[in-house]
Amino acid sequence: MSKIEIKDIDFGLCYEGYLWMSNENKPHVFSPAAVISHTPLETQNPFVVEGYLYNKEQGVSISIKSLDGELCIHRFDVQEADFEHENVKRILYLAHRMGNKKLEFLRYWTAKPNEACLGMEVLTVEKMVFVGFKE
Repeated sequence: MSKIEIKDIDFGLCYEGYLWMSNENKPHVFSPAAVISHTPLETQNPFVVEGYLYNKEQGVSISIKSLDGELCIHRFDVQEADFEHENVKRILYLAHRMGNKKLEFLRYWTAKPNEACLGMEVLTVEKMVFVGFKE
């Protein structure tokens, strides 16, 4: 996971996902995957409130959140092996205002020492990564 800027997003790739603009009551959905424009990410008003984008071929997942007037953008590199890894679980969420689509995420777990458990390691969520839609 790395924090990136708008200029670091490869707009030449096709992404599956959505961008939810501040002046819209439902998101712009990209399913099937499509090339998206950088313009919505660069406007001050309306602005992107939330977005998730995933390119399956490159294994690139991008999370976009608007926090206190600034875009917080993170890039995750998803490996094919992650889908079968024992410390990664697939999670589906019913999408809001996107028809019958379900958002699919990979939940990555990692073992960390916990003082409340006498220093023994416990599994904690490391990250949640968007990997597309399920119908």
